[in-house]
Amino acid sequence: MAVGAGVVGAASISPSALAFYNSNPGLRDSAPVGGGTSSGTGKLTGRLVFPEDPGYADDRRIWNLQFNPYPLVIVFCQNADDVVNAITWSRQHDVAFRARGGRHALEGWSSIDGGVIIDVSDLQDIKLDTDAQLATVQTGLPQDAIVNALGAHNFAIPTGAEIGVGVAGVTLGGGIGQLSRSLGVTSDSLIGVDIVVPQGERGACLIHADEKNYADLLWACKGGGGGNFGIATSYTFRIHPIDDVTVYQLTWDDWGLLSQLLGTWQQTAPSAENGFGSVFNAKTETDGHIYCYGIYRGSEDKLRKIIAPLLNIGDPQADIQTLRYVDAWNLLAGTSDDPVAVHIPSSWAYDLVPDQGIATIRKFLAELPGLEGEIWCLAWGGVQKRTRPDASAFPHRQPHYYMEWSGVWETDEQQSIVYSWTERFRKALQPYLKGSYVNVPDNSLADWPTAYYGDNYPRLRKIKTKYDPHEFFQYEQSIRPL
Repeated sequence: MAVGAGVVGAASISPSALAFYNSNPGLRDSAPVGGGTSSGTGKLTGRLVFPEDPGYADDRRIWNLQFNPYPLVIVFCQNADDVVNAITWSRQHDVAFRARGGRHALEGWSSIDGGVIIDVSDLQDIKLDTDAQLATVQTGLPQDAIVNALGAHNFAIPTGAEIGVGVAGVTLGGGIGQLSRSLGVTSDSLIGVDIVVPQGERGACLIHADEKNYADLLWACKGGGGGNFGIATSYTFRIHPIDDVTVYQLTWDDWGLLSQLLGTWQQTAPSAENGFGSVFNAKTETDGHIYCYGIYRGSEDKLRKIIAPLLNIGDPQADIQTLRYVDAWNLLAGTSDDPVAVHIPSSWAYDLVPDQGIATIRKFLAELPGLEGEIWCLAWGGVQKRTRPDASAFPHRQPHYYMEWSGVWETDEQQSIVYSWTERFRKALQPYLKGSYVNVPDNSLADWPTAYYGDNYPRLRKIKTKYDPHEFFQYEQSIRPL
C-alpha cells in the first residue's frame, strides 16, 4: 500500500520512511505475520507493527523521551528465526536496522528513523538447572524477572539494580551492581550465548558461542556492548548460591555534609570486604538529600562496623534489616516504568578524588536550581581487583568506584541548561576521573573507544572484522572493523 494521503502522513512518520513506503507498495504483503520456520527466508516474520497500526505510537516509544524516532516497521521477534529473517530482509533491501530489547539505550541507538527495529522483548523463556547451577534465559527478559526467578531458589547472578531494564543490554555491556564486588560483573557469569550474526553479503545465521566454539565472540559479548556483532537470542549463565543478606539505607537531610560524607564513603566502601555493596547518591542542593544504601553479604553487626564512619556523621535516618537476597534487591531496585528526558554521562575513579575534586562536585550540584540532578556512585574493588582488564571485553577492573552525573528536563530550554551543565561538569572532573561505561553511553565523548574499552578496543576491532566485515551492525558509536 502506498502511504501519503491515507492514514499515515508526515505528522506521524518521517519523510525517509514515507519515501521507502511509496517506493515499496508491497511491503506489508511481503512480510507475513507469524514465527519464521527457516533461516533467511527473505521475508519479515514475527509480530509486525507498521506506522498505520493502532499500537505503533506506543511500540515505537523508548525510555529516554529526548529521542523520537519513526521506524519503518517494528519486528517483535517470537523466535530466533524471526531475528534471522529480519536481518536477512534488511540486508537484501538495503534498509538500516537497530536491535532493541528493554528500550533503555540512553542515547536512543536501539531505535532508528525510517528503518527496521528488530525487537526481542517477546523472547522471555527461562530454564534453571539448580543442580548444575546453570540458567539459560532468553534475551527479552528484564533483569528483575531473572533476579526473582533465581531468588526463588536462593541463587543469583550479579545484575544492575533497575526494574524493567533488559538483560541483553546489561550483559553485553558488562553489568554493574550490588554483587559486583563479590561476584564480578554480569558478563563474568556468562558462559554461552546464542547469537544471530551476518552471513555472507546478504544473509544471517544463528550460532552458539562458548569457550569451545567461537570463543573470541563470547569474549567480545562479555562487555563489548550490544548491537556490535549480532543479535543475541539467549544467554547461559553460571548461577551462584546466595544466603540471606543485610540491606541498609541511610538518609541525610543536611546537604551541607556532602563533602564530608563523600570523602568518608570513598575511603570506606571500596576497601571494605568483598561482600559489601554500596551506592552513594547525592541530589542537587535544591533537593537537599544525600543517600547511601546497599547490600551486604554478612551480618548486621559486621555491617554496622563497616558503615560506622558514615553513621557518625550528622544524624542520618538508618534502616537496616536482614532479608533474602531477592527481597533485598527488590527493596532497593529503582524503576524504569516512567519515561523521562535525561542525560547521564559516566566515568570511573581510578584514584580517590582529592578534596579539591570533591569541592568541584559540590559546586556543580549547587548549580542546577529548580531541575532534577544528582551524582550516583557505586563502590568498586573486591574481586574486580583480581580480574585482568583483558579477561573479557569489559576493562574497568581497577577503579575505586564508578560515578554518573545526570540531569532531567521537560522543555527545550531546560534541555540546553542540562546539557551545558553535564558537559561543564565532565570537563571539571577530567583531572580526577577517566574512562566511561558503555552501558551508559555518551554521544559527547570524543575518544569513546578508549573510554569504553581501554586497551581491549584493537582486539574488539579484529573480532568485528571477522564476524561483520561489511559493518552491517552499526550505530553512532559502534565498533569499527579494520
